[in-house]
Amino acid sequence: MARALGRAAAAVTLAVAVAALVAAPVAAHAAERVPAGTTCNLTVQKCPADGQTFHLYRVARMQADGSLVAEDALSQAVADTGVDPAAFGEKTDAQELARAAASYAGYVAADPAAFQKADAKAAGGAARFDALDPGMYLLVADAAVMGGNTYTARPNLVVVPRLDGWTYQTDCKVDAKFEVTPARTYHNRVTKLWRGDAASTRPASVTVAIYNGTKLYKQVKLDASNGWTFAWDGEGTWSVRELGVPAGYTCSLNQAQTTPKSADAGVNFQLTNSKPTTPGGGSHSGGSGAKGGSAVTKTGDPNSVALPAALMCAGAALALAGLWSRRREDAR
Repeated sequence: MARALGRAAAAVTLAVAVAALVAAPVAAHAAERVPAGTTCNLTVQKCPADGQTFHLYRVARMQADGSLVAEDALSQAVADTGVDPAAFGEKTDAQELARAAASYAGYVAADPAAFQKADAKAAGGAARFDALDPGMYLLVADAAVMGGNTYTARPNLVVVPRLDGWTYQTDCKVDAKFEVTPARTYHNRVTKLWRGDAASTRPASVTVAIYNGTKLYKQVKLDASNGWTFAWDGEGTWSVRELGVPAGYTCSLNQAQTTPKSADAGVNFQLTNSKPTTPGGGSHSGGSGAKGGSAVTKTGDPNSVALPAALMCAGAALALAGLWSRRREDAR
């Protein structure tokens, strides 16, 4: 009996050992969606002009499991905007990526040397990048003039390799994205907006850096005296970023091409500083009283509500004075 039990125990031990040997490589494979040493190619299609230069800047590296980790050089952008590549996945939509690309562009332009970079020139309607390390890249291009039109690149975020479940594609393609405008005068503008806070708690001013490509064009101060707005003329590959986002706020950016079909054009930037909301729906500042912090204001004028209230009170006082006067006349 003892001998039979011994043989049974040995059989169980052997089965467990075999199972462990089989399961180990399966588990390792499950954790590694992108093998070490993987390199990728990217072809930018529908390029409008031969000789146009495209630039790639890696803003996030890809882990073996396919997740993205922001490069150290992007940490300030993540802190200021609250947009983290780690939150992106296969289901992230194009609009969200476009907003992130516009936000990141100003930070990359401020210090392009801090990011892994690759350049390629368009030929035959395409530009090709080879031997790219896995990750997320910001794709931008120099402005090109062709046939009386100016092609201004819109920032784009591209992830290589392309993941689909447990398969991945290292030879990737993306269409170039441009704003096409005829020869014209360019009027550009940057505006500061505030959301979910109280006017009394806002800083008196903010500083915004404006870049043309990777060169600093100007630093400007936005405050109530200029309507929290700065305007300038000129064609360029413009991007902006706020310097020193106030503590407790996140900064988001919206970028739009203005009057695309008229003789005058330009880029309109809106930088919105938002107070994060509490689980109950109010902002941390406690001063606005608006649920969800949805109200957006352009200036820090604390009298915007008090002035109409004062006028209403003055009107009521005049009406009462008139009524009292008429009663005195009747009494006589």
